[in-house]
Amino acid sequence: MLSTAMNILREEWAVNDDVIRLREWGTTRRTYSLYSDQPDPVIGTAPSCAIQVQDGTRRASRLHAQFRRIEGRWAVFDQSKNGLYRDGAKLDRFVLTPGTELGLGGGVTLVAESARLISLRSALARMLGWSDSAAEAIDLALRAIRFAAQRRMTLVLCGADLVPLAEELHRLTLTAERPFVLCNPRRSTNETTWNRTRCAATGSAALEEAVGGTVCLTARHLPSDLRTLMRGLRRPECQTQLVVCSERTTEAEVFNAAPIVIPPLASRKEEIERIIEEYARDAGEPRGLGQQWLSQAEQTWIRTNMTTLALIQKATTRLAAIRQAGSMTQGAARLGISHVAMLKWLRTHNFPDLADS
Repeated sequence: MLSTAMNILREEWAVNDDVIRLREWGTTRRTYSLYSDQPDPVIGTAPSCAIQVQDGTRRASRLHAQFRRIEGRWAVFDQSKNGLYRDGAKLDRFVLTPGTELGLGGGVTLVAESARLISLRSALARMLGWSDSAAEAIDLALRAIRFAAQRRMTLVLCGADLVPLAEELHRLTLTAERPFVLCNPRRSTNETTWNRTRCAATGSAALEEAVGGTVCLTARHLPSDLRTLMRGLRRPECQTQLVVCSERTTEAEVFNAAPIVIPPLASRKEEIERIIEEYARDAGEPRGLGQQWLSQAEQTWIRTNMTTLALIQKATTRLAAIRQAGSMTQGAARLGISHVAMLKWLRTHNFPDLADS
């Protein structure tokens, strides 16, 4: 029975690497490694437990549950009076998969984390903020993303310039190999080396192209055959998830989903330098540019002219390509766009040095 459950969970949730630790829900620093001197570690409030937790509600038992390795995965077995919970459902045993919310008697909730889930959480922290006050919003976002990937709900993002962020989440959860299709009647496919987003004019076409991947909608430009798309997504055999990008939270109500609200950059002035540094690292490392390849002038230009996370991502990617290639023309070619398009974009965003034009 447990083995069958393991196989089902692997199919549902693409982030399926090995769980290595537990983290207390809504926190950033309270983590517990699952690997200890004890071969079958016990979790509870007792000092003798390999994983000792603190519970002010006193609902977690001294020896609450035991972990065991089964077929290369961690499984947890209840040994308490107040019960063991997986994602809010009371069970006496279950397999831990990345993102699983493990509840101890209704008092303490822990999130099972793997290397890939930790990377996903880091990306969400960059989108939502690194402060302690953002920790709960990040865990709610993790839950929404996992349920969307398992097709238990629609994922809704609210904010500005969200499609690139939706694509990033798709890549981190379903991998870049699966299709990401933007359904927008006003756009045609413009897939390039650096931007692999496909476009479809109708919901039916998007569903056909996005098999096993993601259909992305923008609330401002919904397809005329939205009902057909939604019916197709609800079919039992469909393995495609839906992500909706909206500027207003009220638009999320149509899809009966709690949105992930991406705060505007203007509200994160104290974090802007770190945001630029992280996007520069992501753009520079694959191109062998080292740690701090952005000049001070380029950082100032990005900070002054880029008003969304997606624009910072685009700016650092384009500058990295130019730096690696040695010229604007060759940098544009490596990204699969024309020199004219690169020049126009830089001019539109007030780039200070266009001597290479």
